[in-house]
Amino acid sequence: MTRCGRLRLIRLSATALLLAGLSPLDAAGAGEAPAPLSFGVIADVQYADQDDSGRRHYRAALDKLRACVADLNTRSLDFTIQLGDIVDGGSANLDRLLPVFSGLSMPKRHVLGNHDLTVGRDAAYSRLGLSAPYYSFTIAGWRFIVLDCSDISVEGGWPEDSSHYLQARDWLDRLKRQGRPNAEPWNGGIGEEQLQWLKQRLADAAAARERVIVFGHMPILAASAEWALLYNHDEIARLLESSGAVVAYMCGHDHAGGYAQRSGVHYITVQGMVEAPETAYAVVTIQSDRIEIRGTGSVPSRTLLLSPVAAIAR
Repeated sequence: MTRCGRLRLIRLSATALLLAGLSPLDAAGAGEAPAPLSFGVIADVQYADQDDSGRRHYRAALDKLRACVADLNTRSLDFTIQLGDIVDGGSANLDRLLPVFSGLSMPKRHVLGNHDLTVGRDAAYSRLGLSAPYYSFTIAGWRFIVLDCSDISVEGGWPEDSSHYLQARDWLDRLKRQGRPNAEPWNGGIGEEQLQWLKQRLADAAAARERVIVFGHMPILAASAEWALLYNHDEIARLLESSGAVVAYMCGHDHAGGYAQRSGVHYITVQGMVEAPETAYAVVTIQSDRIEIRGTGSVPSRTLLLSPVAAIAR
């Protein structure tokens, strides 16, 4: 049976379960494990037609991505997501990069990175095929939430007279006065409107007994990264951990990568392709009791155990 055919059967089975008053995760808890779900993940390709800078090999990133796309196309994946900074800025770099990324044969998902937004918000949305800067989607009983970590940022593609930019200026100034290490213009934060949207999505997931993986560009737990934390990282991490539905947060931005676990949530910072000596990407497979990360190049492989389904609040 083809991958598409198998997914269609999974979705039809999920519909039947819902009509019977059960969710796919209820069925799994009763002994009927759902089929594995797999996706590709890439962070910080950061391609640019410019000379190397330190460990950043900008031009070489295009060939790394080309080889990555060829490999991922040999896998049975439900989607591939890039975690932001797919280019180092500029429309010309997008012109060269996007045809390569578009060669992926499975559905493609984008997270906005701070470098992507140097072309401006509207241009970034258009070029990456985004109707909104943050969004969610569901597959086979799992909910995936994509955040815009440059929502409040002075380098977030906002006009300087916009409320997003002015609030970012205030946040950045306050963090500098406090001597915080994330008080840098290339970082950003989650604004109130997006925060309320996130709370509602998490509440919906908990009510539906869906497990959730959240994607963003910037790390939100200090133990999972060397630097570059989201401005309001503590608030967002506490929200994810208290939801009862979130099992993982995946991001890029810190090219060295990292991992930590706290309060049942796995925090994974994926290594940046632009700085990888050879390459950096992974295939993630979700089972009912664990997440398997099979890394290529600089991305390490990990097995992340999940709490029982019964732990998700109704």
